[in-house]
Amino acid sequence: MINAHECDVLVVGAGPGGACAALNLLNHTNLSVIMTEQSDLQRLRIGESVSASIFSLLDYLHLPRAQFGASCFTPTQGNSAFWGSDKSANRHAIFAPDRATFQIDRETFDLTLVESVQNRGGHVFPRTKCKMVTRLQDGRYLVFANHPEFGKFEIVCRYLVDASGRNSSLSKSMGAHVTQYDRLTGVGAFFETTSMALEQIQLIESDEFGWWYSAALSQKMLVVTYFSDFEFISKMKINRSEQWQKHLTKSMHMSKRVAGSRLVDDNLWVRPAGTHFSRFTHIEHYLPVGDAACAFDPISSMGLGFAMSSGCQAATIIGNSLTPEDFLNRSRIYQQDLENQFEQYLNLKQQFYGKEQRWHDAPFWLKRHECLNRVA
Repeated sequence: MINAHECDVLVVGAGPGGACAALNLLNHTNLSVIMTEQSDLQRLRIGESVSASIFSLLDYLHLPRAQFGASCFTPTQGNSAFWGSDKSANRHAIFAPDRATFQIDRETFDLTLVESVQNRGGHVFPRTKCKMVTRLQDGRYLVFANHPEFGKFEIVCRYLVDASGRNSSLSKSMGAHVTQYDRLTGVGAFFETTSMALEQIQLIESDEFGWWYSAALSQKMLVVTYFSDFEFISKMKINRSEQWQKHLTKSMHMSKRVAGSRLVDDNLWVRPAGTHFSRFTHIEHYLPVGDAACAFDPISSMGLGFAMSSGCQAATIIGNSLTPEDFLNRSRIYQQDLENQFEQYLNLKQQFYGKEQRWHDAPFWLKRHECLNRVA
C-alpha cells in the first residue's frame, strides 16, 4: 500500500453533513481528515428552506454568516399551502413552527463549507467514488476509490463517516440495517422568469396522487418539484418532461405560479425522497450522518439541519473516544438519540399527512394514513 493515502478519518460525501463532520474534527482535534465526493461540486443544487437555528450551528463551526455572501440566505416572505382544503393556509415547517425561515442558495452554501474544510487542513477529493471497503488486520479500513482522470487508488483510515446520502449503497455494503418506510420520489425542474421578480414564498399544493412544492431560489429562478410514490411516477411516466408538464397544467395554483416562466432545461431531475432509518452500532469505527443515518420526508423541512447536527455529533464521538469500547458506548447513545428523533418525526409526519382527507381512498394518501409506521 505504498501508494495509499492515509488519514485518521475518511468522510465519504461532501454535502453539509460530511463537511460539518470534517470541520468539527478539524476545529477540535488533531486528527487528519480526507473527504471524498462523487460529484464535481458544480451541479445545480435544489434550494432549501431553513430556520434561523442554522446560524447557531454555523457559529459553533466558527463560520461567520458573512463568509457565505450576501445572497446565500434570503428571508422568505411566508409560505402558502393548499393542503386539506381548496383554501390557502399558512404552513409552518412541522419541526420549526413560528420561526423565521430563509431560502438557502445550496450551491453557495455547500461550496463554502467545502472550501472551509480545505482551508482548515482537510483534504478534499472531488469526482471520487468509493467502490469497496475492507478491514485490515490492524483494524483500519482500506477503501478502494476511483477517479475518472487519475484512476484507481486506495485510502486507509481509522474511522469512516458515511455522509453519502440516500442514493449510496455504502451503508448496506458496510452491513448497516436499513429500514425503508416508503418510496417517495421527487421529480423537478427549474424555471426562469423573464418578467417581474419572484415572490419569496414557498408554495405547496396537494392532489390525488401526491403534492407539488415550489420555492424561489432567486429573484428570477424558481424550483418546482412533484412528489409521489415511485410506482405512480413510473406508471404515469411523470419522470418524462411532457407528462410532468401536462400534470403541472392540471394543478390549480402551481400552474399559475409558473405562468410567464420558461423551463431552464427540458431534462427533469429525479431523486429519491423516501423515509428510511439505519442501525449501525454493530459496525466498528463507522458512523452514518445525514440521509445515510435517517432520511426524512421533505415535508418535514428537516434534511439540512439534521445533516449538519448529526455530522457534528459524529465528529464529537470520534474526537472524544479513547478506546474501541468508548467509541461503541458513544455510538450506542448516538443511535438511541437518532431513534428518539425518528420516532417523533414519524408521529408528526403522520399528523401532517392526516390533514389531507380529500382523497383518503387514493393509494398515495391511503398508504400514508394507514402504513406510516411499518415497512413499505
